[in-house]
Amino acid sequence: MKLNRNYITPFLSLVFFVVGISGLFMFFHLLDGYTEVVHEVLGVFFIVCAIFHIILNWKALKVHFKKRVFLPALLSVLTLSGIIIVSERMFPPVDLQIMNRIVRAPVKDAFNALNIDYYEAKKRLKTIGIAVDEAQYFEDLWKNTHADAEEVIDLILK
Repeated sequence: MKLNRNYITPFLSLVFFVVGISGLFMFFHLLDGYTEVVHEVLGVFFIVCAIFHIILNWKALKVHFKKRVFLPALLSVLTLSGIIIVSERMFPPVDLQIMNRIVRAPVKDAFNALNIDYYEAKKRLKTIGIAVDEAQYFEDLWKNTHADAEEVIDLILK
């Protein structure tokens, strides 16, 4: 199938709009839990559409690359991205800090913090071959057994 502007441009425009709106929703914590999935999945689709758009418009884009505005724009975006990454690293969000502390807490304390019955969780984890007694910290439940962390947490939180 040949690439066609009649398809790529509308998809790129609409996906850009949805990714942008979902990003704003995430920034203002509106509809948390729903917007992240839309944002992530359509973000990947947006990249694919953008690549096709670049391929289709390469000759016109080369003209923009030669203009003096491209390099300052590139440096500005890279600088802003770096500042955001460094500040996120220096001052992580509260939810990430809480999750990191729960993961590194002793198993019983982590279960208490998550309002999970220790014996019920122990029984559930045993079904996938994880022995709670052998884990000292919550993260040991998946690290020592090379299990998937999300699978373990999903099973515990059921």
